[in-house]
Amino acid sequence: MKNAKNLARHAAAIALPLALAACGGSGGSDGTTPPVTPASLSLGGTAATGAAIANGTVTARCAAGARTSAATGTDGRYALAVTSGALPCVLQVTTSDGGTSLYSVAAGSGSSATANITPLTHLVVARLTGADPAALFTGFDSTSAATVTTGAVTQAQAGVATTLSSAGIDIGAAGDLITGTLTPDTSTTAGNAYAAALDALQATLTTAKDSDGAPMTLATLTTAVAAASPAAPAPATTAKASLPADLLLKPAAASCAALRSGRYQVVMPQAGATLADQSGIVTIDAATLAIVYTDGSSGQLTAHATEACRFTDETGLSDLVVSKAGVVAVRSYDPGSATYTPAIAFPVQAHALAELAGAWNTLGLQYDGTSAYVGATASGTFSATGTLSGVSTCGDAGDWNVATCNAVTGGLPSFQVDAAGGFDAFPAGSTVAGSRTFAYRSGSGDLMMVNVDGDGSFEIRTPAHAVDTPAVGRVTTTWDLRYTNALLATPSLTESTNTVQSVDASGASYTRLAKTVGGTDEHVETVQLDDPRSGYNFRAAATVTGTDGTTVVNVSEWTTLPVRGMGLNALLRPAQKQFMFSVQQP
Repeated sequence: MKNAKNLARHAAAIALPLALAACGGSGGSDGTTPPVTPASLSLGGTAATGAAIANGTVTARCAAGARTSAATGTDGRYALAVTSGALPCVLQVTTSDGGTSLYSVAAGSGSSATANITPLTHLVVARLTGADPAALFTGFDSTSAATVTTGAVTQAQAGVATTLSSAGIDIGAAGDLITGTLTPDTSTTAGNAYAAALDALQATLTTAKDSDGAPMTLATLTTAVAAASPAAPAPATTAKASLPADLLLKPAAASCAALRSGRYQVVMPQAGATLADQSGIVTIDAATLAIVYTDGSSGQLTAHATEACRFTDETGLSDLVVSKAGVVAVRSYDPGSATYTPAIAFPVQAHALAELAGAWNTLGLQYDGTSAYVGATASGTFSATGTLSGVSTCGDAGDWNVATCNAVTGGLPSFQVDAAGGFDAFPAGSTVAGSRTFAYRSGSGDLMMVNVDGDGSFEIRTPAHAVDTPAVGRVTTTWDLRYTNALLATPSLTESTNTVQSVDASGASYTRLAKTVGGTDEHVETVQLDDPRSGYNFRAAATVTGTDGTTVVNVSEWTTLPVRGMGLNALLRPAQKQFMFSVQQP
């Protein structure tokens, strides 16, 4: 019994300091520090698409702490604790059937945060990162965590709001999309303003069409929102022509998914006109094809009987063709002079000077100072503040040779944002704008510029890059609109089609089977890539025998500038002294 009593006393002596430690005591009798339970980061919110996402799985990945998951309730709410966690976090909700995943973020600091997970937060993540939201979740690390700041998330929300408002979806009443109160719809009652915004988005997606005329999806809209983000990387090597996010939810023409309702910037180069008359705004109702011109008069477009995205105006004589990116090339008939003039139009967008920063290639017609316009190309680099450097011009008034370039070392204009849209270019030392420049970003994220001078000179600009090598078997059919060195459009629109037959091993050229649609001139021709410089293509003049073995085909020389991501090329044809838009048919 004595030994048992001693053992009991010994056990009690050991248990006492442990009990004190568990109750918050300052330490053990031996002076050691007791263990501390790691703190947790609490995350909560609601997952919904309008109705609650019930029985889904929410998973969080945070700047610190283990990956943690929790289930959503029947009301879409979730709560989880990330042991040793720290903000920011990226969250994923997956529906109970595993078929849908949506993403959100939690920014800031502290030991708790609210993060709703909805299609709207999904778009916010796309805008924030310039990429598929799933990529942020999958690759979340210290580098990507540094981009999830409160300020950046706020800007991303504003960008999404602007995109949706262009389609008539007002999400202002929803409040903060990440942290705001979200009461989902139920089978008997409508949810709050946030749920109503989700319902409006879903209803618009249900009726909208993508750039190809297929039913719109959240995935398609997400891709376009990401491409328009300031955080988006440079577009991929091959850029598919498509509509930007702010157009995808707008009404489309029945015969052309690329023509959407809205305001269009028109550039109309004219000899002898003032700079103010070289551009303007038209408004198109895609559903009815009604159009309001720059002077306020009304007109009516008519869809072509058999060709999608081709229209005539109320005179029946003007031709308008629309690329998949929403760019409209025009042969505009003037009843007063019974002539055709050129124009190009594209949806109105606002851009900052900083977006123009980088190297650009150009192609267009420049006034020769006497009576005609000359085909020319150029290259140069824009700064983020609107200055130019490294400029060279390439052109010869006699033979339109654009292979030889000359550096321009002085007298370069500077650019400023015009409150009425686009940019004004001021010649060195002048306070009067000498030209206007307008920019347009397509759904691929690519940017183009169109510049027009007070004397009618104009040029198309695209970021400098090597030409994409076409795939063997690629078939392209185009509308070809030609304009003379007197700034007059030729009185007919032609069409051509070609099929890539081979690409040489070095990628320096390719052969294609080409012909005029409805013609008998089918023949094989060679196109040189990145010739005469990177970013341009060249076709040499030649006389060849057609594929029928008897027809003699005279192949004309041209230099073309592929306008990346826009579904069109700009060309110079020196023998004919012509500029041409070649617009890809859908």
